[in-house]
Amino acid sequence: MMRLRATLVTLAVLIAAAACTDHATAPTPPAPPPPPGSGIVSLATPNADDGALRLTLHGPALSTLQVSSSSNLFYTRMASDSEARVILIGNLAAGPLLTFKIASGQPLTAYGATLEQVASRSDSLRVSLAGYALTIAAAP
Repeated sequence: MMRLRATLVTLAVLIAAAACTDHATAPTPPAPPPPPGSGIVSLATPNADDGALRLTLHGPALSTLQVSSSSNLFYTRMASDSEARVILIGNLAAGPLLTFKIASGQPLTAYGATLEQVASRSDSLRVSLAGYALTIAAAP
């Protein structure tokens, strides 16, 4: 039931985002660099037209989640102090998606990310996630 609810919420967000795509906007400035002690979640994608994705980030004491590109819409929900559910909408491309604060004394290997769903910019869910990968690295 929760999975169905999450899928319906994702689809509703995608439809709402599609309704807003015809508006001309000024370019947004780049997001500030992540602070020291941060982790960066990056995307590898086989496609050039990704428009939305849903992922789960897990690890000890997650906090301070920030989108890497200010031109993307960014929605988060903390399921617990060790699990965050994230939806990103925009012209998504391979590279950094978001940053988070690494808890004091915790190794980067204590954190992980799972890609749940991806949709194209034309609002079609990807049938397969083959070729997609999420990586987590320490901020420079």
